[in-house]
Amino acid sequence: MRKMPGQRIVELSVTPIPVHYRKELGKNAYGENIGRERTEWLVRARTEYGQEGLTIANRFMRQFNGFDNSAGTVRGLVALLREMFLDKRVDEYLETSDGRVVGVRDAYKEAFQTHGWMSILAFDLLGQDLGISCVDLLGGQARDRVPAYDTTLYFQDLLNPERGAAQVSLEAAVSHDEGYNEFKIKVGRLGRWMAPQSGMERDVEVVLAVREAVGPDAKIMVDANFGYDGRLDLLEDFIRETLTANIFWLEEMVTADVGDYRVLRRMRDRLGSDALLVCGEVDRDPPSQVFRDLVDQGLIDGYQPDSVSAGFSRWQSLEQWLKLTGVRSIPHNFGNGNFGTRATLVFGAASPTFASLEDERHHTNVYAEDDVSFADSQYSVPSGPGLGLAIDTDVYQKRYASHEVRVT
Repeated sequence: MRKMPGQRIVELSVTPIPVHYRKELGKNAYGENIGRERTEWLVRARTEYGQEGLTIANRFMRQFNGFDNSAGTVRGLVALLREMFLDKRVDEYLETSDGRVVGVRDAYKEAFQTHGWMSILAFDLLGQDLGISCVDLLGGQARDRVPAYDTTLYFQDLLNPERGAAQVSLEAAVSHDEGYNEFKIKVGRLGRWMAPQSGMERDVEVVLAVREAVGPDAKIMVDANFGYDGRLDLLEDFIRETLTANIFWLEEMVTADVGDYRVLRRMRDRLGSDALLVCGEVDRDPPSQVFRDLVDQGLIDGYQPDSVSAGFSRWQSLEQWLKLTGVRSIPHNFGNGNFGTRATLVFGAASPTFASLEDERHHTNVYAEDDVSFADSQYSVPSGPGLGLAIDTDVYQKRYASHEVRVT
């Protein structure tokens, strides 16, 4: 049977897929140890001609509010997918012009605003139907390789107290040997886990130790997860004491607030730091007003809504706004597993304002090997249609199929 454009979606499934870190991850400023494993809530949508689109529903499954509510439950997810995708045509979701997506059709705008991860599935299905990459659907390739940073340098010193800061620098050195040249370090120990002065001093010690371990040419970023809230005095000490580390960006040093960021920006400039000020991963309905104000008033340099939760359609509209301001797109990607790495890679390949991919460095799980390569802290761009991502059928059947839930 000859494939016709606009195939119908005839089958969907949901499967929890474990995804493992290469090591145990410790605390951040507010939360307990991350551990070694997360879950990708894999959604597969198959068409009448056998093509398959993918996404993950992690954001939906995190919204659990009790057993009498369908949010965050498999039954709720199945009902949502049935309503939105089953027996629908793959070309009815997105508006296109000259092979590029220019918007979401009216019938799906509200749903894709609420569940941005579904827009990635719509892009993947349409790209496969048309035989073109999601990179092209997003506007075309902006770069040949996409930079990535190791985001796994949590409070590893608290996991290994006998080694302290040396544990973090050791792990950075190992990552550097494995090809990474960009590193994000969790700071903000003073917020919860240590006495304020001691926590700030440990933050400084860790940053300087990592800089020594990875050399002068690597990029170093820090993320405080708001751990310096209420302690701008200690934040000033931290910035001053780490000037020699040449920090590339300062992320979520304090909660998003126009007044505090105005103080922080003046502080940064007065101390002579060139670090970008970035935030926004907590913005669940981007751009909410406080982040719009921070961007429009020139108080931040990078904006970070989640790559999968916001989805491709939301990020497309955000980028149209950001490119007029000079603010960089730096999508949050932690907790999105191997799927998130691919989705962020595809977006980053097409985005002219993109800075770097947040890489959790997971072990492989359910996805088939393809032509994407990694070297010198950069990923190559996938060449296949859609996301260029496929399931390894043998691995899936052997390890994961027993937990599959069909959407009928």
